[in-house]
Amino acid sequence: MSGPFRRFPFTGIWDESERIKMPELPKPVEPIDTDADDAELLKFQPSALFLLDQAGLVVRVGGNWQAVTGLTPEHVLGRPLHQFLKLPVGSHPQGLYAESGVCEEAKMLHQGLSKRVRVIWQRSERRTAGNLEIPGTAARVAYDRSERLRRSEDALEQTITCLGTTLDAVEGKHVVRMVSYATRLGTVYGLDDKELRALRWGAALHDVGKVRLPPEILAKRGPLDAAEFEVVVQHPAWGAKILERLEFLPLAARQAVLHHHERWDGQGYPAGLREEAIPLPARIVMIADVFDALTSDRSYKEAWTPEDAAQFLIRESERAFDGKLVRIFIEQVLDLGYLYNEDEAE
Repeated sequence: MSGPFRRFPFTGIWDESERIKMPELPKPVEPIDTDADDAELLKFQPSALFLLDQAGLVVRVGGNWQAVTGLTPEHVLGRPLHQFLKLPVGSHPQGLYAESGVCEEAKMLHQGLSKRVRVIWQRSERRTAGNLEIPGTAARVAYDRSERLRRSEDALEQTITCLGTTLDAVEGKHVVRMVSYATRLGTVYGLDDKELRALRWGAALHDVGKVRLPPEILAKRGPLDAAEFEVVVQHPAWGAKILERLEFLPLAARQAVLHHHERWDGQGYPAGLREEAIPLPARIVMIADVFDALTSDRSYKEAWTPEDAAQFLIRESERAFDGKLVRIFIEQVLDLGYLYNEDEAE
């Protein structure tokens, strides 16, 4: 070595471990077939996949379609998915036409059998894509629990309705009709599901205290005398007393039973409440009760026409009844709103 470095050669001063090693270049690999991988991925997808056109017809299925749904692809292609997939009534008003959604309790129907599935979907301008899954253990347990609760509530509703309609054949039919009137009025007024249930129960049980009335008073033809009337006016309090041990019964239902004979002007019974001091369920039940009583044959009178009964409610508004509720009832439940126009014209 010549030059200034001849006395300090670099050779021999580095350890083998300190030598810089050039990395090996990677060996060429085969090009990846992404289409094949996508197909493999879809093939082993645990969910059932579907694609719908703008009209809701099935244009493609994939994934674990047959195992999840029990249907062959050929059976559904070109047909509306809603023929096989049913969402709970009222749960998704737009169904799969909504922009997106998740339904935990959908059902696949095939040859008279149904299978519960979970469906998730997303809609674009032209297509709807989604997937179906068999619910996991936790979801099944939650669903079974909710189903047991729903069945219990249905049984309770039937029991209360049965209790309210067992006074006699005439009263039973009256109860069924006036529960319908009260529920429709409460719905239009804007009560939520919980409030409507309490209203239905109160309406069904409103006259349960009459079981304590002597038969000769209950079936008497013609007007009651003063002594008989003093007995009759006790039936709301008797009804509330009978029901007080039913701890599951909502307060609103008890109030409907106790106060459905209170008047807007304070001249009713048993407490002489007036105007909005009267609980709302009781005001609703009173209107439904009186209207059905007027339009029904009784031992002491013939049935009035719906128009005559509605006119009576109008005349007694702000005296016996809540005028706002009466107007909603006549206009939106009975569809007799023209009676107000006639009244105003007179």
